[in-house]
This record gives sequence, structure tokens and C-alpha cells, in this order.
Amino acid sequence: MNNYILNRTLTTLLGLQIILVGWASRNPHWVEKYYSRGIYPEISGFLRRLLGWIPFSVGDVLYGLLFVALLGWFWYLYETRFTPFLDQIYRIGAFLSLLFFAFHFLWGLNYYRVPLQEQMGIRSLQYDTIALQKTTEMHIAQLNNLHSALVKNDSLVVEVPYSKRKIARMAAKQYRHFQNDTLDFHFRIKSVKKSLISVPLSYMGFAGYLNPFTGESQINRKIPISTYPITVTHEMAHQLGYASETEANYIGYLACTQHPDLYFKYSAEFMAVRFLINEVSHYNPLLADRYFQSLHMGIQENIHHNQDFWDSYSTPIKPISQKTYDQFLKANSQHAGLKSYNAMVAFLIQTPIQVVTYKEL
Repeated sequence: MNNYILNRTLTTLLGLQIILVGWASRNPHWVEKYYSRGIYPEISGFLRRLLGWIPFSVGDVLYGLLFVALLGWFWYLYETRFTPFLDQIYRIGAFLSLLFFAFHFLWGLNYYRVPLQEQMGIRSLQYDTIALQKTTEMHIAQLNNLHSALVKNDSLVVEVPYSKRKIARMAAKQYRHFQNDTLDFHFRIKSVKKSLISVPLSYMGFAGYLNPFTGESQINRKIPISTYPITVTHEMAHQLGYASETEANYIGYLACTQHPDLYFKYSAEFMAVRFLINEVSHYNPLLADRYFQSLHMGIQENIHHNQDFWDSYSTPIKPISQKTYDQFLKANSQHAGLKSYNAMVAFLIQTPIQVVTYKEL
């Protein structure tokens, strides 16, 4: 089979793949049984065994090589004036077909699995403002208690004393035994890497990402250390096959709050309180400000430091990249787009916590 016939065949198969993925998106129980709980754990386990031991991000290297190859290809198309026309169209179609297949086969079909809400037996994620306020107050109390246990003075900032490599190891250890009342979230093979493109990720506004082609969790090594534990557990939730940002946020939160280490608990509650106060601010900015002021001064400083970090990387690139990712999420059944990150608030409201006073370290 010559290249022309092969490329034409692959281009034709792209249309068939789109139809099949459309069918899968309407049959989440089939996806859950045969893919997410069927072949995907084997695929992801194989990828982590194959690449997890390598100390650098293989996925970032592959993306770099792909970028260079695409530049060369675009130059070739320019030089040849896109002739012969059909050959070039089929080459592009074949490339997109292979990319589409690899993405969905290796990870992407998880976008269409049974929602976590249904898996956990949560009847509804709807809530009113009273429930939101009550939940916010509970989590603020929890975060203040954790802060008091970690520092000697309310005005001090929490400094996580671990290296980022150690945090990744501690998160992986937690996931070996992690489960809740209805679901088992554990896996045994770690593949968490510091991203080689952390600076570009910072400018784009991303704390990390899962490479769907290599199964590696990529963590932005530049992000503030206070958010590192929750970022790692979030990306590891993606490795488990929970593609939804809402669900990965909540699973990451559960993993951190069930961790025996108080710094992990603090990182989780730090994220939860910011999301909750942000949600309150949409309908009552004055109340949101009062909630913020009720946080210990050290926590407020943590929040300011975190915001200062992202502000320092604010460029015209960020809105473009955020808009692009927003459209990507919407195209993969996350209809809220980037707002799905904050949608974890609904899970927090439906699964209330018990406020605990912790002993000082």
C-alpha cells in the first residue's frame, strides 16, 4: 500500500472515529464498563511502568519534537505551494486521524464515562445560597484550625517543609490505599514529573496537566509550594481516568484531606476555601469579603502570594490559552468549560465535613 492510499484510508477512518466517539458520548455506562474500568487501567498501568521511572518528562520532549516537526512540515507546504493538493490534504487528514485515535484510546474516552456524582450515589449537585454559606463557614473554620496547628502565630504564612519531589512521593503513597465509602481510587505505579515547560505553563495559567499520550502527570515546578500537594493529587486523579476537571479537583481534595500529613490537608482546604469564597462573591461580594477577612492573616498572605505569582506571569498569551482550553473542555462534554474547576463547590456542599481541632506540630 503506497503512502497516498494509506493516507486516504486513514483520513476516511477519521470520520468513522468521530461517529464512534459521538456514540460513546451517549453511552457512558458502556464506556465505564469496557473502557474506564476495562482496558484503560491496563493502558495507563503499562504507560506508567514504561515511562514512570524516567526522571524527566518524556511527554514534554515528545511535544517539543512534534512542534519542530510541524514547523518543518509547514515550511514544506509553503515551499511546495500545497501541491499536489490531494496528497497534502490526505497527509493532514492521516495525521489528525492518528492523533485523534491515540488521544481517545490512551485516555480521552474517559471524558464520557459515568459521572462521579452517579458513581458516589449523590442524588443532586444543586444547592442554594444558605447551603453554600454554611459550607463556606465550615471550611473556613477547618482551614483556620489547620493553620493554627502548623504555625505558632496567626499572622505567619504556612511554609510546606518538603521538597516537591517528596510531595510527589507522599501523594503516590496515599493513592496506594486511597478509597472512600463507595469507590476505590488507588493505583500503585507513580509517574509524576516536573514539567520541562513550566515557564510557558505559568504564562498560560496552568499549574499542571496530564499528558494523555504518555500517561505522565506534569506539574508546573514554578507554582507556590502551598498548592503543590493539591495540584499533584489533582493530576493523579486524571491518571485514574477522571477526565472531568470538577471530578479531578474533588478526588484530589479527598486524597489530600484523608492524608495523615497536615500540610496536605492544609493545601486541600486552602483550595476549597478559595473556590467557596469565589462562588459566594458571584452573588454577595460584601459577604465574600467578610469571609476572606475571617481567615487568619497568614492564610490571607498565602492567598496574596499565590495571586502575586500568577499575576507576575500575566501576559496577552494567558487569555488566549485559557480561551482555547475552555473550548477544548466544552468540546469534550465539560459544558462549563474552565468554570468546571470551580464546580467542585457542589461536591463540597453535598458531602459536608466535620470541623476538627488539630494539635500543634
